[in-house]
Amino acid sequence: MKVLTYIFIFCAVTLYACQKVVNIDLKDADKKYVIEGIINDGAGPYTVKISQTNSFSADNNFATISGAQVIISDNTGIKDTLKETSSGSYTTSRIIGLQGRTYNLLVNIGSSSFSASSTMPAKVNLDSIYITSLDFFGSTIKCLIPAFTDPKNAKNNYHFEQYKNGILDKTLYSQNDEFSDGKVNSRPLIMNESDSAFKTNDIARLEMQCVDDNVYNYWTSLEQSTGSGTAPANPVSNIKGGALGYFSAHTSQIAEIVVK
Repeated sequence: MKVLTYIFIFCAVTLYACQKVVNIDLKDADKKYVIEGIINDGAGPYTVKISQTNSFSADNNFATISGAQVIISDNTGIKDTLKETSSGSYTTSRIIGLQGRTYNLLVNIGSSSFSASSTMPAKVNLDSIYITSLDFFGSTIKCLIPAFTDPKNAKNNYHFEQYKNGILDKTLYSQNDEFSDGKVNSRPLIMNESDSAFKTNDIARLEMQCVDDNVYNYWTSLEQSTGSGTAPANPVSNIKGGALGYFSAHTSQIAEIVVK
């Protein structure tokens, strides 16, 4: 009995001694600029947004960057110096978004300079959108499918943004035609959270974008980094100079239905 008592006391003392507070010195990563620029084939103006990442210990609200010089030019010689219309938001006045045209972005912030280029692909027509029901881990969910036919013998990349009752679904949806060249699309857009799936009388809205290779690589690398279960890495960006983000010249088509 005494032996058991001694063992108990030894274990208690040992556990108490192990309860030492460890102060971990988390080094803040260098702050980086974040540039998000979009040109589409709809009527302008188009916008470039600039912000800056926070330190590790700060919140996730990025600081907007004012006073930058932002210029967009195209391969026909048109040059547009953007006007800052609100803090960190810069708007075009001359540039026009056209299929097949290449656009170049230049951003100067103090002594730092960043550049990017994107070519707007040919538009693949979005015929319609419809809802299908799928068995998902023992339950039935309603998913949206964009109906379109991929052009045969032409490389195409797609990015989709899906909305439920006006709220953007944060799931990332990008695909190419590596295994579906010339075929009718039948891939459903399945939300990451099954309990967020569409229900009867919801309003489903979809934007379909045809994007170039570099922008497609950005979206797919972002999807992989956020869904890998490991520490996320910075996605592959088409912006040169060390900034995060992307510059995309893409076509845009929007469709909306009421879920039955």
